[in-house]
Amino acid sequence: MSEDYTIWIDVEDIFQYFEKNARPSGIQRLVFEILRVIRQQAAFVPGIGRIVLGRRGQGDGDLLIPVSFADLEALFAVRTDEKIIPDAASMRSVARSPRALIRRLRHAVIRRLESLPPELARPLLNIVVNQLRAFQLLRRYARSRLRPRPIVASPTSASQSASSPPAPAPPAASAPQSGDIFLILGAAWSEPDFGERLARMRQVYGIQPVLLLYDLIPAVRPEWCALSLIQDFRHWLDTTLPQCGRLLAISNATARSVEDYARQHHLKLLAPVQTIPIGSGFGPPHRAQGERPRGLPAPGSYVLFVSTIEARKNHLLAFRIWRRLVTDLPREEVPTLVFAGRVGWLVSDLMQQLENTEWLRGKIRLLNDPTDEELSHLYEGCLFTLFPSLYEGWGLPVTESLVNGKPCIASNSTSIPEAGGPLTRYFDPEDIDDAYRVVHDTITDREGLARWQEEVRTQFQPVPWERTADAVLDACHTAYLSEKRS
Repeated sequence: MSEDYTIWIDVEDIFQYFEKNARPSGIQRLVFEILRVIRQQAAFVPGIGRIVLGRRGQGDGDLLIPVSFADLEALFAVRTDEKIIPDAASMRSVARSPRALIRRLRHAVIRRLESLPPELARPLLNIVVNQLRAFQLLRRYARSRLRPRPIVASPTSASQSASSPPAPAPPAASAPQSGDIFLILGAAWSEPDFGERLARMRQVYGIQPVLLLYDLIPAVRPEWCALSLIQDFRHWLDTTLPQCGRLLAISNATARSVEDYARQHHLKLLAPVQTIPIGSGFGPPHRAQGERPRGLPAPGSYVLFVSTIEARKNHLLAFRIWRRLVTDLPREEVPTLVFAGRVGWLVSDLMQQLENTEWLRGKIRLLNDPTDEELSHLYEGCLFTLFPSLYEGWGLPVTESLVNGKPCIASNSTSIPEAGGPLTRYFDPEDIDDAYRVVHDTITDREGLARWQEEVRTQFQPVPWERTADAVLDACHTAYLSEKRS
């Protein structure tokens, strides 16, 4: 085993995400922030020879195709207003991929079915999911009967830009070596047979997978998820967790959830789950600049709720709170509640209630999929933020609120108190009376709110992303040393 080892970082899910989405969600932003600093931090860890960003093969093969950080930056550069359109070569590659075709077919069929009434949609969805699963298993069996193809690096990788920091991926990376680390930071569960791929990588090359986990929601709270995700996610967990030399979690709550799941399902973990610190905010601190975009509410007139509108995020509770506020208080004293995010899963009843009440006659507004510039101005002008989510792996909107100097009233569920710390006010998301009391008292005590905001601005200590990268690199190095000793 050589003295220096390579950390291969899987970024396939980011490229897949941007095939269908114009702007990144929380996971993609978090991964990008880690990647933005991890190469500089790697210079301080002895033994790390290279860091290579890699994509998984697009066809039936098991290739790792190195990409430059500049390639990744290009995806995030077009992140606010326009749809990302892959180039013709990329589209041809995707079109030839059976896995990609299966994924596209599944999404297309499921989106149509989930618009049907639940009593009709659920049995039809079960049929579709089971048929696609059977096709995937048949394909996997056929591949196992043919010649195995090892995971090697492509000789046609893009070169790094001249301005890249130290330890860039070389223009042509060699195959993984025994002792190398395969670091998975993103949403790898989008590939159902990912665990089988890791098993082959360990067997052929002796590399050590290190996995970052966000939450186990599809496995432990499936009522909030699409039926198409639940079965694939559980299979991904059962086959992936036992393959990883180190398991990292973004919160203590997620770490406990992973260990509980492994114990209940008799999965043997190679090491305890380690919680890592999560950086605060994304990119350099950004304050609203320039003219306020048209269509935004007036500064000081609203409360902000940043999130995709889905059942788990508990927008229904926020609606119920505001319905009571407009009954109990003079209308002019009730700030507008702004939902900033796109409309997602399992909220048709909520959307109908909002329409039926004319969005509480304008006291609730939806700003669909706001740009980064709009979000900056929304944070700048809000009284405080609200985050009543029922279940989180971390709670990025809470820390983002604090980074922007704004108080947050949040759920006390799962990991959210870890994200919000002592500067956030909490309530039980299952208790409408408790939630209403905290929100009502904050709105009616403007002097207290002003003092609270000053405390947030002066006392909040953001976590630098360098700390997150250091914890990830330490885990990779520990995995390397453990393999070297074995």
